[in-house]
Amino acid sequence: MSKNLLILSLFILSVLKLNAQCTPDGSITKPGFYPSSLPEANVGVAYSEVINFKIIKDTTIIVFGNPAAVTIDSATIVKVNGMPDGLTFQLNKPRKTYTPAETGCASISGIPTKGGTFKLQIILKVYAKIGSFGTTQADTIDNFVIVVKETADIPELANQTNLIYPNPLTTDKLSINTNLVKPGSVISIYNYQGQPISTSVFNSESLAFDYPKGLYYISFSNGEKVSRIKLVKQ
Repeated sequence: MSKNLLILSLFILSVLKLNAQCTPDGSITKPGFYPSSLPEANVGVAYSEVINFKIIKDTTIIVFGNPAAVTIDSATIVKVNGMPDGLTFQLNKPRKTYTPAETGCASISGIPTKGGTFKLQIILKVYAKIGSFGTTQADTIDNFVIVVKETADIPELANQTNLIYPNPLTTDKLSINTNLVKPGSVISIYNYQGQPISTSVFNSESLAFDYPKGLYYISFSNGEKVSRIKLVKQ
């Protein structure tokens, strides 16, 4: 396989991964969240990370001043607060409830639209037994932070408004500046949530863009560098 075809294949695989449901890591045996921290993100740049987790089976709490053994039956992830704009949190199964015997995972993906420091709050509902008595307890995991850098910090061509035109777009046809985009470049279109819509190889100075009105992100890759730009369709 040639170098260019290899780069193209890897790029398309990375795009498909953005919208794929995660697969739990079966090698994890100890309770906890893995990794313990998340990498930085950039405004306007596709982001995709996976968190694996395993809930604890037994623990001890203090009841009326005395220690009491607690057995965890299961835990449900109710919701996640504090996600950066443009990113989504998707669990590997719709039921959202996990037992200590299984490993779960969550995919955080999309294209951030706003910079800042975002502290996530993963809200849990824990079902447990103290002796023969069942109990439900709310809990919060708040040790994850996502730092999103502004677009100005990214050495990309996103600030070159003449890369595509017109922008804003009012028709279903988008023109591409052939002086800046090389033939054979891979063009990927994402919606405002960072979900991939289409991927194609650039071979014309125009591109059909028959999508609904809204905010989009377009990525150009020529095997050496990746250029990204925001597009508004009116």
